[in-house]
Amino acid sequence: MIIFLLILVFFLGSEISVQKGLYPKFLKKLTAGKLIMFSLGTLLGLAAISFFIKDAVILLLLGTIYFSVIISNHYMNGFSKMERGRKI
Repeated sequence: MIIFLLILVFFLGSEISVQKGLYPKFLKKLTAGKLIMFSLGTLLGLAAISFFIKDAVILLLLGTIYFSVIISNHYMNGFSKMERGRKI
């Protein structure tokens, strides 16, 4: 039960930090396709590591949560620009 609470805290912390812009600059500069491919590559790498080291599965879960928050924030910023009439 405590692991679910820790995952919830990580999710909320990730959401707050990404909303405030506290994530690496190179991820901010990537286009949507490159961001998704970078996330996929990182998650596949983590999956390969967790295949050999069973305790590292939690890294795959946390990486999935973190990258999903970053990707959703990227699209949310794009849609808010479109709502204001800007072309992306």
